Amino acid sequence: MRKAREKLGSLYGKIPTLSNDLGSVINYPLTISEFEDGWAAMLEKHKLKDNKHLKNMFESREEWAPAYFRGFFFAEMTTTQRSESMNALFKMWVTTHTSIYTFVCRIDNIIESIWQREGDEDMRTMNEDPPLWSKFPLELDARRVYTRKVFSVFKELLKDNCLGIVKEIKRDKLYEVEIKDNPDFKHWVPVSYLVKVDKEAELYSCNCKGFEFEGLLCPHAMKVMWIHGIQHLPSHYILKRWCRDSNANIKRPINERSRDVGSSLALQMFRATTLKAQASRLVDLGSKDAQSFNLVEGQLNELINQLQPLQLEDLSKKSACRATNEESVMGMTVDVEDDVVLRDPPISNCKGRKKRPLRWKTAIEKAPIKGRTCSYCGIMAKHNIRTCPKKLQDQGRGKKVDGEDVTGEEDDEEKDTEEDFD
Repeated sequence: MRKAREKLGSLYGKIPTLSNDLGSVINYPLTISEFEDGWAAMLEKHKLKDNKHLKNMFESREEWAPAYFRGFFFAEMTTTQRSESMNALFKMWVTTHTSIYTFVCRIDNIIESIWQREGDEDMRTMNEDPPLWSKFPLELDARRVYTRKVFSVFKELLKDNCLGIVKEIKRDKLYEVEIKDNPDFKHWVPVSYLVKVDKEAELYSCNCKGFEFEGLLCPHAMKVMWIHGIQHLPSHYILKRWCRDSNANIKRPINERSRDVGSSLALQMFRATTLKAQASRLVDLGSKDAQSFNLVEGQLNELINQLQPLQLEDLSKKSACRATNEESVMGMTVDVEDDVVLRDPPISNCKGRKKRPLRWKTAIEKAPIKGRTCSYCGIMAKHNIRTCPKKLQDQGRGKKVDGEDVTGEEDDEEKDTEEDFD
């Protein structure tokens, strides 16, 4: 749509309703046929069948039109949303003249601020209940499981639930939800939605693909669920990513995460932290008297004797793994080691920030470059009064420049020179 605004900017000025019509035909159709019919109707309405850019857009419609992506989960995100949000965040802290050291320090501040905001939002979610719009059990369930941000979106969907009128097409199988009060009604906007029902499994599938596309139940499915007496939110319609405990695994206590299976560096750090705390407590208790000291020392020696065979077994496994990783390449034997040695990167010869072309800017982003006018000749050019060609020519011809006779001054200088020689 951004490129469309650039290419069709002149048409937007001539046709005031073109922008809204183009947005409607792109975002509202639920099926491919509805999109293609709406596109043809828009071109016919505004007489734009021969527009080159609209032709190119329609030829590549499978790559950008939402009608072709219904049923795929996008969580209401665009392809460039995350990168653009990060760019905006970096621009607040970093400029093109920022040094590497300052850049690294500010990146740490950015990460810390992100974690701080997330922690503040988690605290609000856990300790504050957002206000309810109604007393529907569906809304109560949503407030209990969803985060504050997701619940605010769900609440708006629940409000739209009141606009639909349900018609039964096939009992307990197929229903039609007709929308009456829609102020943004267009002739290609769907007037009704079809909801397929599997009552025993509590499955409600709407042709708008709201749950498949956004991850939240659409108001049309909720309307049919309410008619069937389902007043609580089914568990299979609650995505883990929208819940309050979505980060529960990350935010578990260190002593719990230390028991996870694996040998990654992070797990080793968690285990070391847990054992150091226990060892510090053990040292404090064992140093009280001789009896406690002897007990702790004996138990530690016994633990060391039990752990040493485990370490030897681990070393033997690693050596066997190295032996099996020997590969023959082009008649040569290459040992593939498990441990990767990290070295310092090569030192770059160039210092400072390289001068490279800036990113390509559109015509809208480009600011007009103002020319400079010479105060002597009055022409807009790259020279000034000191380097003005016309002024130099006038000086050579002996004309007056700024009210002074250049030729007369030169004659006086010549006379003074002759008198000095005399």
